[in-house]
Amino acid sequence: MMTVRTYLSALMVLSSLQVSAQLPYQIRPAVDVPVYGVSLGLAAVNWHLGDRLEPWTEAELQLLEPRNVSALDAVALNRWNPSAGTRSDVGMLAAFGAAGLSVLAQTPREQWVRDGAVLGSLWFQTNLSTLMVTDLVKNSVKRNRPFVYYDAAPLADRMESDARKSFFSGHSSMTACNAVFAAKVWTDLHPGSKWTPWVWSAAAAVPAYVAWQRVEAGKHYPSDVLVGLAVGAAMGYLIPQIHLAR
Repeated sequence: MMTVRTYLSALMVLSSLQVSAQLPYQIRPAVDVPVYGVSLGLAAVNWHLGDRLEPWTEAELQLLEPRNVSALDAVALNRWNPSAGTRSDVGMLAAFGAAGLSVLAQTPREQWVRDGAVLGSLWFQTNLSTLMVTDLVKNSVKRNRPFVYYDAAPLADRMESDARKSFFSGHSSMTACNAVFAAKVWTDLHPGSKWTPWVWSAAAAVPAYVAWQRVEAGKHYPSDVLVGLAVGAAMGYLIPQIHLAR
């Protein structure tokens, strides 16, 4: 938990620094309409695919055994740790909250309505796009979570349809997209700052912490969280990048 508290404290201090330049982002229909259009399309697909996921029966669970699990992913088997799951929840919410607070804190007071709306839109797009892509892959791949094979895990959790949505990790992707978004926006607003390495270090540390807690909890394989981190980080960086004023 120290990593999460340190991350929040650092972002609040850094976000309080005065923005050194005019907001470098623009909302443009040529960019924003396709982003929202694709996200809405994916939402419809996810609703359809998710509705078709069936829960396990107890008889089916008794016949299950992990197959073709690599040495890397095998470390996630025979794990069930609710405390680690809670820590991953806290870490993800901390990244989400810090990104939101960063948007508010870094908006120049004299341009609160205009610039706040731009940054808020970018933040919303980042989270929406990441969530829709994550759910699309989860609902399409239908990979069993590691705890499904572990008899010590609660039967009710093992039988849920959500137990078929291991790949890839949503906690990892959502934490990474928010952490990287906050770091990217801060860097764009404070170019050349001596704090930049520290900002990006925090943006890497918190998602990594959350990812490992998901493995510790028995909810994901290492490959799930690695892909989630990559997808989330890409979204957190690219959404602000494509909105930079040309």
